[in-house]
This record gives sequence, structure tokens and C-alpha cells, in this order.
Amino acid sequence: MYIAIAIALLAGAISLLKPLDITAWAIQSRLSDRDVSGTIALVEVGAYTDQNAAEENRHIASLIRKLRADGAKRIFVNIPLRRSNAPSADEELSRVLTENLDYVYVVGPDSSKREGAPENLRTNALPLESLKGFDNYVAQDFLRFVWNIKAQGRGGRESLAFALGRPGETRAEVFIDGTIDSTSIPRINPANFERSVDRIDVPNTAFVIGVGQLGSELRVAKHGYVTNSVTHILGAETLLRGTGQQIPFYVLPLAIGLVLLLNAWLARTSRLRRLVYAACIIAFLCAFVGTGLAGVQAHFADTVLLLAVYASLRGLVLYKQRHLYVDPISKLPNFSALRRDFSASEGQGDLGVVVVKILRLDSIFAHLSEGEKRAYLRQISDRLSITGKDTKIYFDGGKYFAFILDAAIDYESHLSGLRAIVSQPIIIASKSIDVAVTVGADFSSRGLPAHRMSSAIAAADHAREAFQPVFIVSDACHDDDEWDHSLTARLAEALAEDRISIKLQPQIDFKTGKFVGAEVLARWQDEAGNEISPARFIPQFERMARLDELTSRILDKAMAALRSLQESGCALPLSVNVSAVQFVDERIAEIVEKSLREYDVDPSLLKIEVTETARIEDFETACQIVERLRKQGITFSLDDFGVGSANLEALQRLPFDEVKIDQLFIQQLTGSCKTRAIVEGVLHTASKAGMTSVAEGIEDLETHTWLSSMGCDRGQGYFIAKPMVVSQFTSLIELNRAIKPRPDYG
Repeated sequence: MYIAIAIALLAGAISLLKPLDITAWAIQSRLSDRDVSGTIALVEVGAYTDQNAAEENRHIASLIRKLRADGAKRIFVNIPLRRSNAPSADEELSRVLTENLDYVYVVGPDSSKREGAPENLRTNALPLESLKGFDNYVAQDFLRFVWNIKAQGRGGRESLAFALGRPGETRAEVFIDGTIDSTSIPRINPANFERSVDRIDVPNTAFVIGVGQLGSELRVAKHGYVTNSVTHILGAETLLRGTGQQIPFYVLPLAIGLVLLLNAWLARTSRLRRLVYAACIIAFLCAFVGTGLAGVQAHFADTVLLLAVYASLRGLVLYKQRHLYVDPISKLPNFSALRRDFSASEGQGDLGVVVVKILRLDSIFAHLSEGEKRAYLRQISDRLSITGKDTKIYFDGGKYFAFILDAAIDYESHLSGLRAIVSQPIIIASKSIDVAVTVGADFSSRGLPAHRMSSAIAAADHAREAFQPVFIVSDACHDDDEWDHSLTARLAEALAEDRISIKLQPQIDFKTGKFVGAEVLARWQDEAGNEISPARFIPQFERMARLDELTSRILDKAMAALRSLQESGCALPLSVNVSAVQFVDERIAEIVEKSLREYDVDPSLLKIEVTETARIEDFETACQIVERLRKQGITFSLDDFGVGSANLEALQRLPFDEVKIDQLFIQQLTGSCKTRAIVEGVLHTASKAGMTSVAEGIEDLETHTWLSSMGCDRGQGYFIAKPMVVSQFTSLIELNRAIKPRPDYG
């Protein structure tokens, strides 16, 4: 509605729709035919040219004498008078005019010089300075229509219409009432003067002497082409009726727009809204007829434009509701509809949003026809509908279903039972198809509906099929920091202001004691100077769907560090963490290649550590990305081995050059025989597979000694070196190179 009002007011301000208004006014002029007052009469004479000026001057003098003889008190000569080639005729006219100074009005001498006046009326004006004057100028639009007459002419004289109608009228202009019938104007035929005058109350009538044809007639709505004198008489008759006002262009659009705005704000049912729409249209039609009959000019095209724009935009909304809010495959309402309905449900009790993620859906759909896909989705939807008969199920067109659930029930047990039901195999075309799902839900009372929807989707992603298939966010959730919505906003600001930096944690070779590289660690100090743990903000970036942006920033900083190390002669490989969830398409490869090109760094100095924050679902695509980058000399490491999901599968299916044992095992190495057995197994597997083994989280000498004796290749941790800035790392490498190996390193 705001858009429609703005467009309508702009169109009115620049008169964009003036042709439509002209059409409307022309239609209004035909609503009625009103007779004139009869107090203004027209005396038409023949054409007034240089060739017949003497004859016409005598004719005009004769008419004035006759009118005065019959008692006429107001005679307006609406002809720019001129000298002729017969001085006697001119003297006769001058004498008659001089004798009737109080009763005769003539068009001002400068009126004949106006733009638009015929050429033969622009010269040789008679000396008429002592007579009462008026102005006969009228403005025309681009179609030569006359709609209004100003009170003052160009020369500052009162216009003929105002002099005839209401002398001294305070308004600045009059808009001609189109319903006045010009054919009812009393007309006097000079050839049959006495008979014509007999029907007129001469003393109380104003007479206008004007030419019948000028060659430059004016157009007035309904009347067609008329002379200048008729135009002014119509204006004068409008003044006598007390009409001829104009409503400002913005009044009608604002009035209708305000009603529609109130309708949008207050109307709660479609029936009430339709009644208001009908009332607006009826009011518009009544205004159209009413202003036409009242002789008031209003701008209707701008209001029509407002209604048309609003109807178009409203129609687009309805189209979205009927079509764009529906998933084309399942025919279920989509997540846009969920966002709309969830927002509308605010204030209607404690409600939560539940998201169900269908795992491995792409591989399932690869073997199904379109009809079978629809049947598969509909069966899942039907199973979810057992939540309640009025429950509406939504589908995002990808792999997420959702519904709104009352938080007053025991939702934890309910969702666990619902997942068990949904996970039963589905029979389609005699084929049994497995269903694997995780469930995420947000039953918190804070945050906007859109934020809570995102939170539920992230919860479904965070859940694990075997470990924690149902993940719920609530006000009682112990993981408040992880789901802190304010953290999201602060992270967005940190990205915009480039406040996320890096530090390097050195890695040492157990055999030589030399530093052989470093891991690039992201560091963030918030606006208060507090350092936020990467374990807290990295998953938040994943939920924000901005991991690519963060990775690009960290890669650029790592490449800048590598170039600095190269220039100082201390170049060692740097490892950069990349989440497994980013190996779903070629974007991550493009980000890495772009960073390498911009900083002109040797690709062999870059190692990518794949962090398993989520299970790799498409190993074929991930393998293509890894091979694409390995061809350039980049090496790959499997980070956090031993925790997360499907490590052995990832190790077997992707061509890793290195495996990093998670610090969870390293920090328990000295006190647990079982842990040492696990670590020994990993080291043996890495050695047999031709991969380098790296232990992370080494924090004491005993752990360092155990790992060295067990044959671990490399290690990192606070015992070896804490994370440091690039300049400190450069100094450390220079110092390390100057020191001879210790005896215990051989």
C-alpha cells in the first residue's frame, strides 16, 4: 500500500496521467446539461480583419448605441480594436466609446499581442487608455483544451470571465463547469437585433460583443471548438453558480490510500477486506459522479493508478500464497509459508518449530521417478501428521520437513517417538526404501520467528543419526553459548570489520627436533577485548552459512603469512582448517585457487586440514575436489581423527596425505593403556597407508616421550610451542635452525 501511494502521488506531482484526467473530465461534462443564468448574452459579429476594419468599427459603434438605447449597463467588447483606412469610421467608434466610458469595457491593448493571438489583430490598436479594460487570455493544454481561467491576465488586468461573473472574486482561478450547456447562452443576431433583444432583460444583462470565427478556436469539454467569448462566458457562469473549484491532486489518493492502509492493519478476515475494497470502489464512483455534478474538478487518474498498483501487488501476494508458497514436487506448503504462518502464530501460546532432516535423500531420489519421489515425500508427510489432525506439514523442496508444535506437551518424548515412526521403511512400487532422519527443534521463547526457524534447521544438522538423533534448543538448554543469537550478529560485525585474525602453532618433527610447519588457528577478540574460543564461533559460522566467507578470510591471511615467510627465507608448510561440510561443491576449490593466485605462493606449502564437523555425505564430489587441488601440489590432512563421524570411512575413501590424532586421545595417553593401544593402532595404520601422523594437544614431557617412542612423526601442543603471530614464528624458525639437534633426537 505504501508503494502504491508513493507511485500515485509521484504521478500526480508530475502530471503523468493528465490525458486520463482529461478523459475523465470530458466524461463528467456529459453527466448533466444545465442551462445558463441568462444574465450574460453574446453578440456575435463577423470576422474582424484589416480589409473590413472600417465596416466592423461602424458595426460595433452601432451595436453599442442600440444596446445603450435599450438600457444596457455592461457592454464588453471582446475584440482587439484597430485603426482602419477610413478615419471617419474610427472617429465614430472612438466617439461612441468615449460617450459610454462608464458602461463599455474593452479588451486591453496588450491582449492582442499575446502568444496565440491571430496576426491580423496584433497592430494598430485604437487609443483606448481611458476605457475600462479586461484581459481575454486563456491557457490551453497540449490538446488545446481549456479547463480553467485565471482571475488575472498576463497584463495584470482582470480576466473577462471574472469581470462578467463576479468582479472582485478572491479566488485565483475558476475551473469551467463542464455540465453547463453552452447552447443555452442567450445570443443576439445583429441582423435581427430588435427581435433578439426583446427576449432579454437588458438592464440586468451583461453583453459580450465578440467575433463568431477567429480561425484559432478553443476546445472546451463537451462543447468542442468554441470562440474565446463563449469560453469566458462559460467561466463566468461557473462563477455565478459558485462552483469551479479544484480538489488538489493528492486528496483522493491519500483518502483512498488511508482507508486501504487501515484495512490492511485492522481487517482480520478476507471477507471484511473485500467489503472495504468494495466500499472504496463505490466511494470512488460516487466521488466521480458527485464532483462532476457539483462542478468541482478532481484528479481521478492518480487514484485509479493507486488502485491498479495496489491490486497488482496484492495479486502478486495472492499468487505467491497459492503457487510460490507450495513445493512443486510434494505439493506441500514450503518454508516461505512456514515463515509466514509461524510469524502469524506469535502470541497464540507457547509454540515451537520442529525440523526433520531426511538423510541421504539425494542418493534415494537418484533411483526414483518423479511420481515415486512424490509418493515417498507424501508418506513421510503423512507420518509426521500423526502429531495432530490440524498439524500442517511443510517441505523446503530439499531435504527438510517442518511443523509447528505446542510446547506445552512433553515434546522430547513426543519427538523421539515420532522419529521412530518416521524411520520405518517406506514401500513404493513393491520396493522397500529406508528412511533415516534427524530431528531439530527450537522451543525457546526468545528470538524472532525467522531466527528460531534457522535455529531448528541448525539443530537438525547438528543432530547425529546414531549418537543424538533429536536435538532440541530451549530456554533450559545447557548449550546456551552455542545458540547465542547475539553471537551471530557480533560475528557478522567482526567479518565486516575484519577483526578475525590468525596465529600459528608450530609443529615439530620427533626424529630431528626441527620445526617442520605450523597450523593456522583463527582468533577473534570481540568488541570488548574478550577472546572467543574457535570451538564456539566456528560452529556458529557453519550455522550462519558463512563458512566460505570465513575460510576465504583465513586463507588470505595464511597466504600473506606464507609470502612473508618466503621473503624472510623461513618458508614452512602451513595447515589451514576447512570444514567437511564445504566439500559439497567446487566453491571451496575456487576459493583456495583464487587465494593462491592473488598471493603468488607455492601451493606445496599449503596443507588443508579437513575438520569433521559433519559427516561427508557425497564422497564422490569430495574426492573430485581433493584431487583437483592435489594436482596443484596442495596436501591434505584428516583433522581430529578419532572423534566426529565416520572417520575410518573418510580415511579410506579420500586420498589424505596426513592424519592428525585428536587431543582427546593424546591428553589421556600417559594414564590409560587402552588409549595407548588406540593411538598405537592409528600410528600403525597411518604408517602402512603411507601417511604422516601428527599428534595434537601435547602438553607435557611425558606425553612427548611416549609419542616419540611409539613412532609418531610429528606433534604440536603447548609443551612444544604456543600459538604465535607470524613475526614470532619467523624468529622461532631462525633460532631453531641455528641450534644443533639434541642427543636424544639422534
